[in-house]
Amino acid sequence: MRYSTGKNTVRIYLEGWMDSSNAESVEEEIRKIIASNMGREVSFDAGGLEYISSAGLRVLLNVRKLKGSNMEIINVSEQVLNVFNTTGFGDFFDITPPMRKLDLNRTDSMIKSVNGRIYMQPDDNMVKVFDEGTPLREIKKERESAHEALVAGIPTLIPFDIVMAGNSYGIVFESAGSVTLAKAITRDPEKLEDYAVRLASFMHELHEMRVGDKFPSIKDRYRGWLARASYKLSEEDKRNIETLISGIPDSDCYVHGDINPANILICDGEMMLMDMAGSAHGHSIFDLQGLYASLVEIERERPMYCSSTFGITGSNCKRFWDAFFPVYMGDKSDAELEKMKMLLSKYYVLKKNLLSVL
Repeated sequence: MRYSTGKNTVRIYLEGWMDSSNAESVEEEIRKIIASNMGREVSFDAGGLEYISSAGLRVLLNVRKLKGSNMEIINVSEQVLNVFNTTGFGDFFDITPPMRKLDLNRTDSMIKSVNGRIYMQPDDNMVKVFDEGTPLREIKKERESAHEALVAGIPTLIPFDIVMAGNSYGIVFESAGSVTLAKAITRDPEKLEDYAVRLASFMHELHEMRVGDKFPSIKDRYRGWLARASYKLSEEDKRNIETLISGIPDSDCYVHGDINPANILICDGEMMLMDMAGSAHGHSIFDLQGLYASLVEIERERPMYCSSTFGITGSNCKRFWDAFFPVYMGDKSDAELEKMKMLLSKYYVLKKNLLSVL
C-alpha cells in the first residue's frame, strides 16, 4: 500500500476495491503504516479507489477509532461518495471530491512564502501552493479566513477554489497583477524607505478597523498555545507567561497575526494582505511584534534568514524597520521608541518559547 509523509502528516492511498475479500489485509497494512508513523496526522487519498463495500467502510471506521479523531479523505469519486453519503459515513470523515489539478511547469514563482510558494497564472490569477503534507483542514481554514476578511472589508485578495498542484494543495486567488512587498523591494531597493512609510500608513488604517468577534481573540490563541505546552513548563513559567499575555490591553481591532514582507501584496499601487489564516482581533502590538521579529530579531539569531525567506538582505530588512517604526509610532521620543522595542523583543521571546515546546 502506497503512502507519503509530510512534516507531521502521513497520507495513505486507497486503490482498487475494498470489500470482504481484502478488508482484513488492507486494515493490517494501514495499521502498520500508522504504527511506523506515530504522532503524524493520518489522511487518505481515495483517487484510485474504485469501489468500497460495507466491509471496507468498517476498515475506515476502525482506523478512525484507533486514531480517536476525524480524518480527511480526499479525491473521493462520485460513486464512492454516494456510498459514504448513503451510509452516513460523511459524518465521521472530512470528505472532499476530486480537486482541479494545476500544471505549474509554465508558471513563474513569485516568492517563497512562510508555508509554501506563490505562483502567477496565465489568467492573471495567482496560486499559493502549500508545503507538501500541510493538512487540508489548514488550507480550508486559510481560505475561509480570507473570505471572512474580504466580507469584513479587510484589504485582501478574492479567494477562489482549492486545487492540487502535484502532491500539494493550493488556493487560487485573483491577483490582478499583484507583487509581494518583498519582491517589490528586491526589484527597486531605492524605494525601500518609501515602502516602509506606506506600510506604516497601511497598518495604521488596518489597526483602526473594529471587527469585534468576527475573528477569534489573538490572546486566546496564545493561551491555547500555553495550555498545549503546559505539561512541559513549570508552574512559575506558566504564571509568568500568563502575566505577559494578560498585560496586553484587550482590543476589538483587526490583527493579521503574521505580517511580514512576503504577506503584503502591492496591487495597482495599493497594499493588500494575504496568508489570512491567523486573522484575529486584539491589540496591534501582536502585529508589530511579528514584523519586528521577521525583520530584526530572527535575522539576529539566524543570519541570512531574511535573504533566504524574503530575498532581502538582513541590512536592508533592518533599514526597512528603522524607517517604518518611528512613522508607525507617531510623535514618540527616542526613549519611548527604545522602550517599545524592548517590549516587542520580550513578546517575541514569549511567542518563540511557546511555539518551541509545542
